Amino acid sequence: KTTSWVVPRIFAAPGAVGATSNKRDIVDETRAQREAVTGEKAWVFDPQNLANTTQEWWWNPLSYVKDIKTADALANTFLSAEDVSNRSGEDTTWDVWAVQLISAMLFAATKSDLPITVLIRWLADQTEDEPVLILRSLATETEDKYAKKELENVSISLQQFLDMHADGRSSVYAGANRIMRFLMDSGLMRWVEPVKDLPEFKPEEFVKSKGTLYCLSQEGVGSATQIVTPLTVAVVEAAMEYATTQDGGRLKTPMLIELDEAANVCRWSQLPSQYSHFGSRGLCVDTILQSWSQGERVWGEEGMSALWSAANLKVYGGGVSEPKFLRDLSELIGVHYVDSTQISNSSQGRSYSTSKGSQQRPIATVADLQALPQGRAWVFASGAVATLIRLIPFWEQPQLSEVQN
Repeated sequence: KTTSWVVPRIFAAPGAVGATSNKRDIVDETRAQREAVTGEKAWVFDPQNLANTTQEWWWNPLSYVKDIKTADALANTFLSAEDVSNRSGEDTTWDVWAVQLISAMLFAATKSDLPITVLIRWLADQTEDEPVLILRSLATETEDKYAKKELENVSISLQQFLDMHADGRSSVYAGANRIMRFLMDSGLMRWVEPVKDLPEFKPEEFVKSKGTLYCLSQEGVGSATQIVTPLTVAVVEAAMEYATTQDGGRLKTPMLIELDEAANVCRWSQLPSQYSHFGSRGLCVDTILQSWSQGERVWGEEGMSALWSAANLKVYGGGVSEPKFLRDLSELIGVHYVDSTQISNSSQGRSYSTSKGSQQRPIATVADLQALPQGRAWVFASGAVATLIRLIPFWEQPQLSEVQN
């Protein structure tokens, strides 16, 4: 997967590249080459030190917030980035309210130029009205009637949470504290607050370059997924917005978004619904999963089906033992026709009759797909029959001979 698909695509990308992973291999294999070819230094987000890198930049998640709509989107991204593997069967009703509370606080922090970590203090005290007072004060100062109304409405929303019955308020704040618990990780927070003498990463500028962004996060304790996800979303949406300024509404130079280990590293709830738009904007987005069920765990059955259906190119590289998924693949690959021979015995002897192409058999059975050899893959492309291919490691590809040396 990495050597035969991810690495060659990063090398071949003519424009900017955003790549996620839970291992350092893509950084080790492609960083030097990308920097040499593009002439631009790569951006490596590595708060867990998976690639043994030194922090060279920082990113402010609140730079994504332009209004209450984007604050809502960021809050929902923090929620979707949560690891839900241990929360099956739990009542998530209060999460809707928790996201609204977080959204209003993010909006208040942005408007007052405070760091995202201020939410630690605001969420710790269920009677803290500082964000309400901030928004009210800003509302009285602005002369723009639409901005004033937005500030007033958000302050009212926040006040409603403070005025809730104690039991309900406790449930809302408990959910919000759970979602934003990653703010307690000092190692992660040093990447999202200003650092003296280090540049700030700005997605809207990055997408206009030929730079490379690597976002690394390993699942488990200390995971950086809740920053990797919004950072990746910010880059994708900045690229989509930049595309609208280009001829035909698409990027003049295509951009590659390589979401390796997406279900673990970049759990973006809106990915399935956005997928069909990427190609028309000049974004080549790869979503790489270990299995169908892994995708369902993050996006649900309908979301995973939508993601699969929206993809113009689908590749199955083996290693899956899920009968239903493999049966679906077998049906997509199709059947071939074989001759049928009948033998009959009589007093005159034995006779044979053959019916040409009278029997159908699967080209690839479930067992065949489960046991697909390493280095082989089935490709399903729009408008073409399924094709069995051999995966070629990048060091065996002639056009990448310079990389080998």
